[in-house]
Order: sequence, then C-alpha cells, then structure tokens
Amino acid sequence: MPSESLQRREPVEPLLLSPIEGMFWHLEEHFGGAFRVVVVLRLDGCIEADSLATALRHLQRRHPKLRAVIAQGSDGRLRYEFEDSAPPPIPFEIMDYKEEDLPWREGVRQLLQTDWQAGPLAAVTVLRSRPRGCSELLLTAHHAIADGMSAIMLMDDLLTEYAKAEANPDAPPPPVLPAVVAKRAKPSGGWLSRLWLLQRFVRNQREERRSRQTSLPETRGIPPQSQWVHWVLSTDDTTRLVRRCRKEQVSLAGALAAAAYSGLMDCLPVSQALFKCQFPFNLREVLEGSAGPVTAQDLGCFASIMNQFCEVHQPPTFWNLARHEHQSLQVFVKHGGPSFNYNMAAVAATRLFERASPILTASSNKRVTLLVANYGVINIRNEYGSLRPRECTLTFKNDLTGPSLLIEALVLGQRLNIGFAADSLEPAFWDRLQMAVRRRLEAASAAIETASIEA
Repeated sequence: MPSESLQRREPVEPLLLSPIEGMFWHLEEHFGGAFRVVVVLRLDGCIEADSLATALRHLQRRHPKLRAVIAQGSDGRLRYEFEDSAPPPIPFEIMDYKEEDLPWREGVRQLLQTDWQAGPLAAVTVLRSRPRGCSELLLTAHHAIADGMSAIMLMDDLLTEYAKAEANPDAPPPPVLPAVVAKRAKPSGGWLSRLWLLQRFVRNQREERRSRQTSLPETRGIPPQSQWVHWVLSTDDTTRLVRRCRKEQVSLAGALAAAAYSGLMDCLPVSQALFKCQFPFNLREVLEGSAGPVTAQDLGCFASIMNQFCEVHQPPTFWNLARHEHQSLQVFVKHGGPSFNYNMAAVAATRLFERASPILTASSNKRVTLLVANYGVINIRNEYGSLRPRECTLTFKNDLTGPSLLIEALVLGQRLNIGFAADSLEPAFWDRLQMAVRRRLEAASAAIETASIEA
C-alpha cells in the first residue's frame, strides 16, 4: 500500500488545463489522431508482458496526467479529472515476429489510431523477435500532455520501472509526482525586445498572407508514416560532425535545417525558393507551475516554437545556410522569443480551435513546413535490466497541412540518431529528397558512413 504522504500528493480535485494543453486537446477533437508524439526505441533483448504490465502500472501511478481524463467543466473550461476508482490501464500490445525486419512504421501507424476519449492519454506497442533477440518499443502520448522531451522522459521512466519489475515483481511503485500546469513563461528582455518580437511577428504574418512559399510535389492518400527514414551515425562520425559544427560556429539544428534546404534545392527545378521552418524550444527552465518550477520529470507540453522564413538560392551553400539559421536562433533567444511566443500562443489558444478547421484543411502546396528539432544527449541509459537501448527516433503526427517535413536529431550512446519524415509528398520526389538530404549530411562531416534501422 502507498504511504500516507504519497496518498496526500495524489490529485483529487479537478485541475484546469493550461491554454497550450487546451489548444492541443481541441485540435485532437477536430482531427482525431493528428496531434500526437511518438518515440521509437530499438533494444537488444526481448520485452516480456508481465514486467511491462507492472512497469506501465507504476508509470501511470507516478504521472497523474496518465490517470486523468480531460473533460469540460460547468464553466466551459477544460480540466483534468481524477477518478477515485482505479483508472483504465495504459493499453499495450506485444506482437511477435521471427527473422523478418520489425515493421516499426506500421506499428506506429496502428498505435496512432488509439482512442483517447476514455483515457489514458498514452499507449504502448512492442514489436518483438525472439530469434533475433531484439524489440522495438513504441510509445505514444497526446501532445496536450507531452512534448518531445516529455515523451523521452516517459520512455526512461518506463524502462526504469521495467528493470525493477524484472528483478523483483513485488518492487514498490515509485514516488508520485504532482500534476504540473504552466500557464505562462517568465518573460525576458525589456520593452525594446518585445517591440522587436512584435515587429518580427508582423513580418511573418505578412509573409504568410503573401503565400510565396515554394511548392512541393504533392500526392494525396500516401500511407501514413510510410515516408520516414532513420539514420544512425557511428561514434566517430558523430564526433566529426559535432566538431565540424563547432568549427563553422553553428548549432546542430542549423546544420539539420541546411541539410533539408540543400536537399530540397537539389531536387526542385528552381533557381531560388522560400521555405518556412519551425524550431521548437524546451521552456522548462522558465516555466512555473502551481507546485513550483517545472522540472525535467514533469509531464506536459512545455515547448515553444520559432517560425522562420528562409530564402535559398542555387547553388545552395551548406554552411552559409547553417550559419544563417543558427544566427536567427541566437537573436531570437537573445530577445526572449521562446517565452514571448509561449505567452502569445496562450493568449490566442482559447480561440484557435474555433478556426482550426479552415486553417488545417487549407493544405495548399505553398504552405510548406519544415520542423527542425534537436533533443541533444537524451536521458536514456545504456542498460535497463536485460534490455539495452541501441537506437531511437521521434515523430509528430502531422499529415493535415499538405506537404510537410520533419528532421530531428538526438544522441543516444554517443551516436547521433537522425529522423527524417514527410507527409503527402509525391513518392518519386520523396525518394530523391531523402537521398539528397542524406548526401548533404554525409558531406557535412567528410563523407560519413551511416547505419540505418531500416537495414
């Protein structure tokens, strides 16, 4: 039985969602399955059902939002409601394969069809091969309660509890964390910075209305998650690429954007192009919840976005593009842009869902979006009991805005994992594009050789 102190920390009263959480919940209601976070982790070792079930129970107890349902109160505001009785368990499925490759894309596609309405707001699928001694662990969570960093943290917590259950099925559950909601970010910068950010926002809105973004070849009805590759660099190649970025004085995020831009220019029959790019920021250090500062262990959507338009000319110069994006990020952060955009989004979020349908169904070719995410060295250990993590990638389901691209990176075990995904691209163009982006990344670190989890 849990101790009295842990029981007192269990949330029993409804808790209002933050504006950002409410926005994602409304968007999910309008477009089921559209706004979710997925982590794919390849492991040496076979995940067993009993230990996984115990680990998921402990994970659900540790994070109150995984025990809650989201409902509308009598005042019309969305809130987390915590039932007195036992909540529905986090659903999971284990599928066995023999010698063939584990179909992780198809596993993700099926996982994203989970119905959230009855709760909980997460689900797990395991693809397992006993002959090969490996597993793919797929975890999805609703974007209202989890950004990319939260999803990675959940994976670490789940594996930690799995190792404990494997060693001792009667091991006690972990301490219960508070449910944390952060309505606003601490602003940084003075009034001059706010004026600069407002002017920047107006310029971006003007560019949106002009709709000059370069069109990408589109094909409707492409199977979800089919346009998604994952490259894993060796330790030496990872070191070379990081050193090259330092030499060129750019961030890895800038290099990733440059690889995508350059690859697009290699495949498009244009002399110049205009691309819209988005960069997410982790805001946990500047957010305050009702229980105090938001920590790395708190489950939630604590991220902000920078929108950026970039004009690219033929022939593209990789490191100049990377420096341009890196400098734009630096200036944006200097002016307090991440906090500013989080608070601006919170102001607009209560009305956004009313306009979500026309916004998200306006899937014009000219509304190209490239999301660039760098999670850095993630908190996944080398070993969890009998399981040894090898490779990892993330994605956000976003197939409602026409052709769109995602490139993300993380370091696991001193190896850089790069995921590159698209939605609704013409298949032949996608084949050329993903090869061109990979070539650009290889050239950036002196002809690196990569391994892929596709192999």
